[in-house]
Amino acid sequence: MGMKKEFISLLAVVAVFVAGGTILMTSKILPEEHAQDFRSLSEISLQSEIRVIKEPTSDDNTYIYAINDVARQSLDIAQADERVKNIINSIRGSAVTMAAVQPTAFVNPDGKVIHSSAGQVIITSNWQVIDGKLYSAPVTFDLLENKQGEAHQIIWNVFVDLDKRQVTDIFQEQERVIRETLHSNVVFGGMNMYMPDTVIADVGSKIRWSNESNLQHNVVGTYKTKSGSEVKVDSGFFDRNESWEYTFNEEGVFDYHCTIHSEEGMKGKVIVAS
Repeated sequence: MGMKKEFISLLAVVAVFVAGGTILMTSKILPEEHAQDFRSLSEISLQSEIRVIKEPTSDDNTYIYAINDVARQSLDIAQADERVKNIINSIRGSAVTMAAVQPTAFVNPDGKVIHSSAGQVIITSNWQVIDGKLYSAPVTFDLLENKQGEAHQIIWNVFVDLDKRQVTDIFQEQERVIRETLHSNVVFGGMNMYMPDTVIADVGSKIRWSNESNLQHNVVGTYKTKSGSEVKVDSGFFDRNESWEYTFNEEGVFDYHCTIHSEEGMKGKVIVAS
């Protein structure tokens, strides 16, 4: 008899759950009913257009950019910090890159910009040494043949609080160095550096970019010829021990960079001359 009562009670509980579930489904208030209406990115747009603030010149080899207007605020705050000013002063004369990479900004359907208060600016100093001497003025591949090249890099990560408008921390990474015996018409790709970074090549030269690091790299840029044409060049990504070649058939200048390591200043220039 006791077992019969327990069974009847269990049936009643089950009936309540079934009835409740039926009500939820017919009223369409179950979360699953609205799953098909969820749009992960359609309600928000990503703002990531690069803002170039300073291009390198012959007198000041500094490149500054921000990924959006909010990240540029991080840059302004960082540049006003005395510690950052001291870093910039200490690396003058090298190839400097300042990249404001955070925060990422989003725009909701109402047009309001949404972002976190955490900003980040990456400062990178790159310089190269050939046979023990600072390599500052580009020379031909012939003059670099069989010489010992060194590419040096130091990176600082500067963290910014946008709400308090102050730098909260600065982290300096260990210096990176790549060493290679240089060869004619070969550019070595190491840990976020190309070597030689700037070089003079003859018209008709086929230049090979060789990846000597454990990271993927690419060669992306514009080949501006003497005749006035602008050729967009994109190697695609290539892995360790892989390489990519391009033939320069006209006088001009090819400025390029690695798209995934641009904040570390991984860029170069080929000057094609007769």
